[in-house]
Amino acid sequence: MEQPSRITRVLVVDDHEVFSEALEMFLGRQPDVLLVGSARDADQAMALLGEKPDVVLMDLDMPGTDGIEATRMIRDAAPDAKVVLLTGVERPEAIAEALSAGACGYVPKSRAVDEVLDVVRRAAAGEIVMPASDLASVLAQLRGNLAGEHGLDRVTPRETQVLRALAAGETAAQIAASLEISTFTVHSHVKSILAKLGVHSKIEAVTLAWRHGLAPTNRPNPMAAAPSPVERTDPTSADAPTRVLVVEDHPLLRSVIRIACEQTPGLEMVGELNDGSTVLEACRQLAPDVILLDLSLPGELQGLDLARAIRAEGLPIRILILTARTDEEALFESVIVGVEGYLEKASGVRVIADALSRVAGGERVFTKAQMRGAVAELSRRARQAREAGAPANLSGREVEVLEHAARGFTVGQIARRLELSPRTVETHLGNAYRKLGVGNRVQALARASELGLIQIG
Repeated sequence: MEQPSRITRVLVVDDHEVFSEALEMFLGRQPDVLLVGSARDADQAMALLGEKPDVVLMDLDMPGTDGIEATRMIRDAAPDAKVVLLTGVERPEAIAEALSAGACGYVPKSRAVDEVLDVVRRAAAGEIVMPASDLASVLAQLRGNLAGEHGLDRVTPRETQVLRALAAGETAAQIAASLEISTFTVHSHVKSILAKLGVHSKIEAVTLAWRHGLAPTNRPNPMAAAPSPVERTDPTSADAPTRVLVVEDHPLLRSVIRIACEQTPGLEMVGELNDGSTVLEACRQLAPDVILLDLSLPGELQGLDLARAIRAEGLPIRILILTARTDEEALFESVIVGVEGYLEKASGVRVIADALSRVAGGERVFTKAQMRGAVAELSRRARQAREAGAPANLSGREVEVLEHAARGFTVGQIARRLELSPRTVETHLGNAYRKLGVGNRVQALARASELGLIQIG
């Protein structure tokens, strides 16, 4: 006899009465769904968390506290609850913010109710849920949201000199001579720079410096001898094969890829390298259309270092990652860099050749599972960054509650003035205490005043 499915407890939060009632009616008929409550605003939703919903279907645009802020409140109060946003207008920036706040996805209100049911089941199973067509735009927005703090403001003037010298291509000995310090001191400065910027290699640090204007980019034009993307003939045309540069330390695999390129119409392997030491020079001289890049290489420069450097220099090269690594960290970092595709070495030579042709033609070669994994990791990191950067990251409502508390109002008085429930006010105060790293109201007011978030007196 088939075992009954696990019952998913669902809370619906939507101020649109007709839509809400239709959704409640449909969900109420499903054998594996238990509708535990219906709310019209954030306060009502908070009051219903005692029903322990597994999934909260949350309207993005509600009067008063919107769906994004309500998501933060619910996730703080009930971390195990999965929040899915319901939206009438799809706005990538709002959806990205909602994911950062703790939502696990969204579903357009224009979708049929049976699709909403599928979303509920997937969310309950721990998936990130959103239309596959929107993954790229939301991912791009999340990347932008996550790129805020880079640590360059913590670099000392002397470290800035060292970083600029590195960006100019100077060696440790040359830097030591020009700054009249020892090479040991240069290495100490470099170590400090990497720690402050949160990066793992000199090339990552230099890339950040270029990107944020700390170091001049007046390097020799890396593509002076190579045609620009506009000047190049379409690489998919019959008389202009796709030029492929392979960077892979395994000689047998390089040989097999070479044979595959020879046997695949439209592909031409113009170079092969077994480490990263001369990759940038080869990119400038050979002007490949696509680089097939192994993540794990011998020597100091790894695949991601090279991908970042290619992007930092603006080389018109599409990057296809080839790796034996299967961890989400490698995938996430590759997506953040902006590569065009990601393949595991177990994919097979024919799949690799096909992916090279597709990437050259402008396609992005990622599986849906890979994209969902990248979005999930991005939203997790964004939430961590939001929580770690606590003092400057209090919500507007939390600051407003603290301002009223500083004026001597009680929880009940604050609730009436802000048209909230006392329980919601207490939730905001609790969140503020946690983010400020304090244990009571007096400490919170003192800390918030010290940080300039509120004024006392």
